[in-house]
Amino acid sequence: MKYFIGSLATLSLMLVTGCVTQQEARINFARERAIDTALIGSWTVKSTDLGGQPFSMPPGMELKINGAEYGIRDLNKSSSYVDTGKLVFFGDELAGEPRRLDVLGKEGPNKGKRIPAIYRVSLSGRELEICYDLDEKERPTDFVSRAGTQWLRVSYVRKPL
Repeated sequence: MKYFIGSLATLSLMLVTGCVTQQEARINFARERAIDTALIGSWTVKSTDLGGQPFSMPPGMELKINGAEYGIRDLNKSSSYVDTGKLVFFGDELAGEPRRLDVLGKEGPNKGKRIPAIYRVSLSGRELEICYDLDEKERPTDFVSRAGTQWLRVSYVRKPL
């Protein structure tokens, strides 16, 4: 609670002094508190494209999300996770814009990276789509993998329990 009040006071001070806009303050505040519980569970890859072209992921790839933690494993090769890290959610998406998250790699090929992404979950909660910028430069603006970019669009299906 003490941290919450301190963060709120800092944001208020920054707003009053004009250091950040009201929108930036809302985004920063959301970064500190949001976890999207709709993503909790295991997901398998349905389809992918990278840089505007179809892209093949090895069959058996699984994304597991537990709160703000993620792990990726290839179930055909091993039960251990080959990529793990943290997800930073931006829980107050702006009207008409996709939900946002950052992938913070702890172990594996994305260790030390901060990959900006957008995501959406189907109304049924059974499908998830994430568009990542593997170059770590800019957050994708829509769910289209564009030629000349390192935008990776992945469609996932929720794995039954």
